[in-house]
Amino acid sequence: MRLQDVLLAAVIARVYGNPNGEKDPLTEAKLETPPGGFEWSPSESDPVDHEGYISSWHHKLHDRDEAHRGLTFHPEGAPGNFRCHYPQLDPEYWESCNGVNSRTCWLRMKRPGSDGRIYGYDIHTNYEVAAPIGISRYYTIDVATGVIYPDGFPKNALVFNGTYPGPRLEACWGDELVITVKNSLPNMGTQIHWHGIRQLFTNDMDGVAVTQCPIARGHTFQYKFRVLQYGSTWYHSHYSLQYSDGLCGPLVIHGPASANYDIEAEKTLMISDWVHDSAFNEFHQEKTNDIAKANVKMDTFLLNGKAGMNAVGGPGNSPRDISAYSVTQFTPGKRHRLRLINSGSGATFVVSIDDHQFTVIANDLVPIRPYTTDRLVIAVGQRFDVIVDGQRGRTGNYWLRAQSADGCNTFKKGVFNSTAGANTTYPLDTRVGIISYPSLHNRQDGLVLPTSYSSLTDFSCLDRQHEMRPVVPWSVTREPLNALSLSTFYNARQTTPDQTLGQAGNYSHWLLRLDPNVEHQTGRSMHSPFWLDFSNPTILNLTGATANPNYNIIYYPYRRQHDGYIYMIIDSSLLPGTLPSQLSSMIVPNKGAHPMHWHGTDVVILGQSTQPFDPVLSPQTWNYDNPPRRDTVMVPGNGGYVAVAFKPDNPGVWLVHCHISWHASSGLALQMVIQEEGNPGHIYSVLGRRAVDRLVNGCGEWERDLVRSDLERMVEKDDSGV
Repeated sequence: MRLQDVLLAAVIARVYGNPNGEKDPLTEAKLETPPGGFEWSPSESDPVDHEGYISSWHHKLHDRDEAHRGLTFHPEGAPGNFRCHYPQLDPEYWESCNGVNSRTCWLRMKRPGSDGRIYGYDIHTNYEVAAPIGISRYYTIDVATGVIYPDGFPKNALVFNGTYPGPRLEACWGDELVITVKNSLPNMGTQIHWHGIRQLFTNDMDGVAVTQCPIARGHTFQYKFRVLQYGSTWYHSHYSLQYSDGLCGPLVIHGPASANYDIEAEKTLMISDWVHDSAFNEFHQEKTNDIAKANVKMDTFLLNGKAGMNAVGGPGNSPRDISAYSVTQFTPGKRHRLRLINSGSGATFVVSIDDHQFTVIANDLVPIRPYTTDRLVIAVGQRFDVIVDGQRGRTGNYWLRAQSADGCNTFKKGVFNSTAGANTTYPLDTRVGIISYPSLHNRQDGLVLPTSYSSLTDFSCLDRQHEMRPVVPWSVTREPLNALSLSTFYNARQTTPDQTLGQAGNYSHWLLRLDPNVEHQTGRSMHSPFWLDFSNPTILNLTGATANPNYNIIYYPYRRQHDGYIYMIIDSSLLPGTLPSQLSSMIVPNKGAHPMHWHGTDVVILGQSTQPFDPVLSPQTWNYDNPPRRDTVMVPGNGGYVAVAFKPDNPGVWLVHCHISWHASSGLALQMVIQEEGNPGHIYSVLGRRAVDRLVNGCGEWERDLVRSDLERMVEKDDSGV
């Protein structure tokens, strides 16, 4: 062996340990990140073209020869013909380093540089400022109607490419996704959101009503953005209640992981509650003036579109028919990576596998230091990546269970409440999926139903947030950039119909509001439900939108150099210093739990408590040193609060909303405008002329569709739009 090969092996062993060993990969040295980063810099040839970032931002394969240049490899868990491709990395000098015992590594140089360092991209790379440069991946998804039978009941659903869930979209870390969405619906527009994707400098690609008009019938819209994060997420319609009727699917971005594993499960596991009728029809339950009854009740829940033990009959839909279950194959002695997503409309799920443990390696799109648990609490919109050991000598099958969390569910057959006593009966069966080990019995007679039991007893609605420590840390400054009193919002509910929103909106709404005392002291007002005009997205009319009290806009200063944090509090308690008798009878606090989702950024959880927020005492208990970080956070019910912080480094118009579909549609949302102070044209200069023109053209198509037919009557707007 050549001396240089011996030296290289020694350096690699120092960085990643013995490939045959079992060292903790997170304790090893980090790769050096190559120079460069994400900066917005207009091109000389087109100073307002949103594609004019530094040359490394967008890379396409222009010819057949270029497709053969660069580094190419197959990532674990991807389909057989899928390849990661990095055209700018010469395979003579670079290699893929993501193996069974080196999952923390992704790409690295084969030889140390002149300074003796090995450069590359791994789990320690700060993906907010650096990522490898991949290729453009093209997908086309068609939005249409279809009749499906996920639990045996026929449903007139909305589907992507004819399936529920929609097709799994895949990319590699640093790729650009180019996704053409066609609207084939007969009576609605649509918009598609890429949940949790940061959309750095591409606010126009977020796919929500504040950033674009709906895609008109018979028309297409091309979403184009770079994936700077990696992990597991999903895409879904953000037009009214469409995703609750079926418009959602998994999105997987291949990259490094914070713990080693052998095999990735073939399917992403999407858990959701489900209604048999149209979600638009079910929404009437939210439009009641009786707060106690203002909950849409779900019929059942599904795993990957299958009802398991809750199937009610029909071909392939009997609880005794194995095709009614989502089955995940395990191999004894192997470590299996699972990707789990709550793609439902209202219920929080406690997920477990009988007689198995989870090693959690990521929450949402944030890699974390591994911890072990026997349960995952997954609120609507949240995701987890986990590793499960396939135990040696195992045969047969085990139940994968999804039980709705106490206090965070409501079903037509009743509610899940594990604290109700020894005689507790559940409205639905929790056995929705199967983990299957190879066995002689399975091979000879087909897959048999498990007989395993669960020993789980904790079904509370809050997860072990304190154990979710990001690998790439944030250290939060103790002084926010904003006035906290003007960013403390209370979940509230109107008790009388809102007659200002027209006939279709004349009902009692959910909303986020400021403390009335703060409103009085500052002159700032926010106590209206979120409600916008599909034809007037905020991004195209910032001045006019700000004047509309139902657009619920808050402004935050853009900070390019990551030199500060915005704090925000969502509170479910009675308003501080305000007695119930002093509250307006029209708008009262609501003590329910709400999974809140931030667009355009991750947020750290400074504090999360079941006790009311105290502006003096509560901050003394907060965690500022690498707190848990994600994009969807549960606000505890019964008077609790959550305090979050984020970097205002992504200019644009970004939604913050409850991810319970019925609450968001009723108005429980606000929008953040992040831009340079004193520069009202900042967002437009970042997006560029072509992006703005494309949005304007889309609004023109939508307006023409409204007036050329009876569409305006068919889509009489009775919700917030999101």
